[in-house]
Amino acid sequence: MEPEFKNDKLNVCFVGTSGFPFGLAQVERQKLISKGLLKAGASVLIINRYGQQPEGTRIDLLHEPSFEGIPFVYASGNPYRPASFWSRNWGKLKGMFNEFFLVRKEKRKEGKTVLLVSTLEFYNIVFYKLVSILLRVPMVIDNVEFFSAMNIPKSTFVKWDNHWYDHYASKLADKVVVISHFLKNMAVRQKKAEAIIQIPSIVEFEKFQTKEIAKEPFFLYCGHAGYFEVIAFILNAYERLTGYPYALYLVSNGAAWELDRLKKRISESPRADSIKLFSRLPMQELIDLYMTSKALLIPLRPTPQDKARFPHKIGEYTAARKPILSTKIGEVEKFFQDGDTALLADQYDETAFAEKMKLVMEQPALAEQIGLNGYNLGLQHFDHKALGRKLKTFLSE
Repeated sequence: MEPEFKNDKLNVCFVGTSGFPFGLAQVERQKLISKGLLKAGASVLIINRYGQQPEGTRIDLLHEPSFEGIPFVYASGNPYRPASFWSRNWGKLKGMFNEFFLVRKEKRKEGKTVLLVSTLEFYNIVFYKLVSILLRVPMVIDNVEFFSAMNIPKSTFVKWDNHWYDHYASKLADKVVVISHFLKNMAVRQKKAEAIIQIPSIVEFEKFQTKEIAKEPFFLYCGHAGYFEVIAFILNAYERLTGYPYALYLVSNGAAWELDRLKKRISESPRADSIKLFSRLPMQELIDLYMTSKALLIPLRPTPQDKARFPHKIGEYTAARKPILSTKIGEVEKFFQDGDTALLADQYDETAFAEKMKLVMEQPALAEQIGLNGYNLGLQHFDHKALGRKLKTFLSE
């Protein structure tokens, strides 16, 4: 495959996240950034420190040198997560040691080598900073969350680690990639503007094709079952739309107890017969649902967490050519305009959100045009090829 863009030779070691090519938004972002960089003419190696897939069943693609054209390696030598406590921790130690020498090997290649770090832990930032200093390679972090604002159960150590990440990670990095304006404003306190770049939701638009035909008109929401508050918000808004034939499809993964909680809420709904829950869908089946829906739902809350993030699903939603229904909060308001490229409720309010859903049903031609406008906006801002060229230039400077 010939690269679409070339400039000075650049070698990118993508580290910090284990599990590639399996995973949710973080691994998907890693995959698409890598594809964009490869198309731009850079060399990329994804280094997984240790394996995360359960032992016992061989997964052939984990033993291949690349996935969808992206080279990757498991530094521990084992792509699986050992059942034994001692084996697991030995693998982590071995992986950390080998990771250093894999980066050193890349450093010896022609051109500039960059350490691109995508991690949820500050202690990893410290480790990679040490690698960066010892090998004399710049460290660039990809910052996608305001971790202190994540409202999930945490140990005291994790709370402190999140605090240190949010307030000191950018200071340790040579350059910073951010996903949102919120995180960019935070990074500006510690870095010059030219050392910061925003790479929002990133999408491979070519993948979004389908031959499926919908059996019924439906709204679609995709999100982890842990976001129960958001799903309940959508269910409450949907239940206000009595007398309309549209169904509500939910695609949600999570722990067994999280899915049981969601199933219980659905069973209690007065519109339970019109609500369908899907889990663990292959990507093509998910794309089929995207592209046969009438509208795609992703309300954002007025919280620091939602203001700081840019859900990967938003970019995927634009690729589906369907109208996006959200709220005027955070990054959505920065990129989309209500009534033109999306349908945005003024507030995180169930009644206001239900009115946007009602517009889709009552004005289908307008909704379809808004979906097409959103697609064109997505091509302009979220396409992995254009963002890959932009990021390669940034990393090469």
